[in-house]
Amino acid sequence: MGTSIKSRYTNEILDSIFRYFMRMVLHLQNSGIENLPLENDFGEPLKTYMDIAVDLIIDGQPPETASLILDAEYGAILSGTTVSAETVLSLRLIRELSWHIHYDEDYYGYLLSTVNLWGNEVFEYASRTFYPNLPEEIKERYQIHDLIKYMPQEAFRMDDY
Repeated sequence: MGTSIKSRYTNEILDSIFRYFMRMVLHLQNSGIENLPLENDFGEPLKTYMDIAVDLIIDGQPPETASLILDAEYGAILSGTTVSAETVLSLRLIRELSWHIHYDEDYYGYLLSTVNLWGNEVFEYASRTFYPNLPEEIKERYQIHDLIKYMPQEAFRMDDY
């Protein structure tokens, strides 16, 4: 039997990226872009790429400009050195999450659809902080209530973003 996608690709860096974007979504829904960018302690080249992706959101750049810039930075990173598949996947994840959060009307759907790459830390953060803080409409649309209904209230960390 082959290795599952989750066991093959889930890693600590991806978990950190998912949590970063979950935190970003909560900040966006509660206070808009005023509290962005969030602290970014990723190693290079992810740190710089994340900074650029978030700056494009803050600046409200149109998709054509954002696409050109993110693709150019991605290409420059890949052409400058040999990088692992883990780093390439991390860069692509940053691009895709920032893109969907910036341009999709319902960016929650894309973020939630990536569940097969979430590690245990992401599931814990989602269950304790992300899911409980989502708007009721989103909880209903994506059956989030079913995911958190057995969590004791004292387990929630509502302010952990």
